[in-house]
Amino acid sequence: MDHLDTFADWLKYQQFGDLEGQPEEVVATLRGMYEHDRNTALTQDVHAMVPRPPRAGEHHYAVAIEDGAALWLTLWIRRSRNGECFILYPRTPESDPHASYHCDGRYHQKSYNHKSMVQQRQPLDQFKHAEHLGSFYGHGPGAAVCDPAAFTSVLRVPMGILEATRGSVLVDLVEPGCAPAVHHRTVPGLRIVAEETYRDSTPWIVVAVAEQTPV
Repeated sequence: MDHLDTFADWLKYQQFGDLEGQPEEVVATLRGMYEHDRNTALTQDVHAMVPRPPRAGEHHYAVAIEDGAALWLTLWIRRSRNGECFILYPRTPESDPHASYHCDGRYHQKSYNHKSMVQQRQPLDQFKHAEHLGSFYGHGPGAAVCDPAAFTSVLRVPMGILEATRGSVLVDLVEPGCAPAVHHRTVPGLRIVAEETYRDSTPWIVVAVAEQTPV
């Protein structure tokens, strides 16, 4: 967890730059954010959030950030026994951010118990082509230690890719043999740096890590 060793390391990782000349209240706010991130990372127990191992018929797919010898969980996907897909961020318990795609095609994102992007899409038992489930930003250093034994598979990402404002995780459902929808992958400056296709159930799940580079 080198990026959390000191306040200066955290500032550099978050790309805040030199704070010289900044008002004291700004510095105090940023230091409070650093202390919160560090304390959360040190106390967060991944096993409180992720059953280990997956129950029979379930699949868990993780996206984790490599930080030296440490591995930090930043997002994971639970594929239930009936095929429903849940994208979960291990953040604070009160926020509980996640996205859901249900068997009947109901889709939404949710945080602080508030639903957004409520949509009716195609049912899973009649699934054709591809559905984009979202491009998920706001990762930072990762929120909990990742235990690979808790997951079916772990997509490992080097430090410096999933930064707070640039890196994102793209998730798609695809019909077997089909490719993800392309519109969200053709943004100028967007570069896919890692990708996995999970074929344990249908439709398949495609998870990609993207970096936003200067245009």
